[in-house]
Amino acid sequence: MQMSETKLGRLDDLLSSTNRYSLEALDGLFSAALVGPIDVDVDDCVAVLELGGATPWASEAEANEADVLLREFWQVIAARVAADPAVLGEESLPFIDSPEEFDDIEDISTYTGDFPIASDWAVGFRFALNEWGEAWDEWMDESLYPFMGMLMTLSADQTEPTPDQAALPLPSFEERMGLLNEIPFQLAKLYRRRHPDHGKTLRRDPSKVGRNDPCSCGSGKKYKKCCGSGEA
Repeated sequence: MQMSETKLGRLDDLLSSTNRYSLEALDGLFSAALVGPIDVDVDDCVAVLELGGATPWASEAEANEADVLLREFWQVIAARVAADPAVLGEESLPFIDSPEEFDDIEDISTYTGDFPIASDWAVGFRFALNEWGEAWDEWMDESLYPFMGMLMTLSADQTEPTPDQAALPLPSFEERMGLLNEIPFQLAKLYRRRHPDHGKTLRRDPSKVGRNDPCSCGSGKKYKKCCGSGEA
């Protein structure tokens, strides 16, 4: 599922103009909600967006427009995190801002700037960690530590050090790009953990399958000629 560039741009404008963060941060928030340990919906995430000092929508029509676009964007992210990133390729990457210089170079590996790519995405994901922290804390184990480290590294430019903690070192652009490309695979792991039966073939109770019905294993054969062939 995809959204047009026009719709994405309009949603980003609506969010930014009312101090509801950016489309990139929203991508991180929605991604976290969809792969995280508890059931969270669009309305729960919208409530999080209101916490940052959001200003009222200009009109009821604008509020309704934003609601429609937010729900469509949710469906886009839901489809993306449930898919195999190896199959989706570049389409598995989150919606992120990029430096204007990218328009003028053919190979982004030659970029020598320090644009904080994927920083807002990591911040958006961390919004979810803060909002539903108790559930995430209970879910946390060593398998999640690398991804949590990625989030901290990507958002280092927006992280205030505590009195007893030194400021996090800022990653290079090359390091950021490596972490960005890893995000879809980390999300896929989290999604499979949250939905362990996703992608598995569900086998029906044999007692409820007629012998002349198509076999539930997907072979295309009749049940009696396939999984039911050994029954008396």
